[in-house]
Amino acid sequence: MMYKIGDGIISPLGANTEDNYQAVKAGYTGIRQFQEGFRGMPFSLKAALISPRDLEALAAPYCGARTHAMSRYRQAMSAVFESAVSNTVPDQYRSEILSSRRVAFIFCTTKGDVDSYRELTDHTTRPRLYPWHVPQRMMDELKLPGKPYVVMNSSLSGLQAQIVANRLLCKGSPYDFAVVIGVELISMFTITLLKNAGLVSDNFVRPFDNSLDGTNPGESASCAIYMSEERFLKDRKNLHLPAIIKFVRGVVTCDPCYAKIPHPEGKAIQRAIATVMEEESVRNLSFINVHGVGLKIYDNMVVNALVKNGLRKVPMNCFEGNFGHSSGSTSLMNSVLGAKSLENEEILPTLGYQKKEVPGKIHVVTDVQSSRKNSFLNISMGFGGVNAVALFTKER
Repeated sequence: MMYKIGDGIISPLGANTEDNYQAVKAGYTGIRQFQEGFRGMPFSLKAALISPRDLEALAAPYCGARTHAMSRYRQAMSAVFESAVSNTVPDQYRSEILSSRRVAFIFCTTKGDVDSYRELTDHTTRPRLYPWHVPQRMMDELKLPGKPYVVMNSSLSGLQAQIVANRLLCKGSPYDFAVVIGVELISMFTITLLKNAGLVSDNFVRPFDNSLDGTNPGESASCAIYMSEERFLKDRKNLHLPAIIKFVRGVVTCDPCYAKIPHPEGKAIQRAIATVMEEESVRNLSFINVHGVGLKIYDNMVVNALVKNGLRKVPMNCFEGNFGHSSGSTSLMNSVLGAKSLENEEILPTLGYQKKEVPGKIHVVTDVQSSRKNSFLNISMGFGGVNAVALFTKER
């Protein structure tokens, strides 16, 4: 188990966790219609994109004179990390996280900074853009000690990275803290891959809707900072927090997958849910947050798994209609927003869901609701039949 002590989110809806939380609560979306020719695209596109000018402005206070020489990906990584440390981490831990070797850095993504290949220069190619190299450059620039861990696994990278962090913070570990950072930005390379996978829709995404035919690409950067259970118990008397969120456990499972279509029964995701719920009562669940891939067959697989595990009546939400699909960053962002929901005793709405078009097998939340329950499930699915489920609880 590990405890969250800081977080940050950058998206088209805001520059920090609170801004993004309030935007989702108000029912805002960052998805816009971009016309042919925007960023060199040969077609029009519905997407949730972060303005390069806004991103550079967000990164400038932390990256200083280096900002102009950095790719957008590295700008986003640095900005979301420094913002999380500066604005949310308790004062007594800030200098330690920036200087101690007892901090593990885990980066989650589906493709790293591959989009920077469109900006090829000697400066960017001589230090080759391997997935591990870009995080290492960020750590070197910010003078952070150690070597990065990198998790790459479809849309569930953000959840899997937190599972890795939880393992790294086990009893007797050399680490007291874990920083998880996820960034996904898009270019024509990304759009082409998403289109080939059948993910890009010309319509506004409608999660868990019978008419679902894909999603809208998105950009986001997310960060969650955790403390080990040993360190938390040692420092608890000095932590003056109204509530703290605990990552209890997480599981990754795989199903047979044929021609991009998962096994219809979704036995693997059923096993994952059952495993993380072994020591938790359904009655304690405030809500279930789901991050899918924008295809009806995947949403149906989750619905079946929830029903088979006796979770049909638990409120469920999805933020795809707010942020679009930003792959590896999204499931980390969902964890941060879910944790904020527990702290605020609220359940955030699902944007784009039309209740009248969906069978009443599950309870999809469409407006803000209050809840004093202390746990939530985070579920993420990806291509190749991979699934991840994690349980979070609140301690007062």
